[in-house]
Amino acid sequence: MVAHADISSEIMCFESGGIKSVNFEIKTYYDASAKFSFGFVRYRNSKKTIPIVLNRSISETLDKNMPDQTTNTWTEVYDGKVTGEYEMISQGTGVSSMVYTRKQGNKKIAFFLNADAITSIGCQW
Repeated sequence: MVAHADISSEIMCFESGGIKSVNFEIKTYYDASAKFSFGFVRYRNSKKTIPIVLNRSISETLDKNMPDQTTNTWTEVYDGKVTGEYEMISQGTGVSSMVYTRKQGNKKIAFFLNADAITSIGCQW
């Protein structure tokens, strides 16, 4: 029996900006044969990773001459409980929006992509 997995991965670094900027890296993995995506988030100065699972992905064509715009929503699971979600809007390699919504209190935090912090092994802040 031969097993073959077509798994791709991606690393992105985000920050909230401002005086008390919150920074995190997100590593995602996609198994094309299973059509399943998962990953984790790690906040700056933390050794703990927080698992995430792709909850929904919606693509739409805004311009036939441009890549589709994709909205991915990742569910965050911390200590066995759903604690929030990350919603990222991208088009091609560009990220136009990343918003974290904490389940408790429905607090939202907006982030922007910090491409300068991305390395092959993670974010270098």
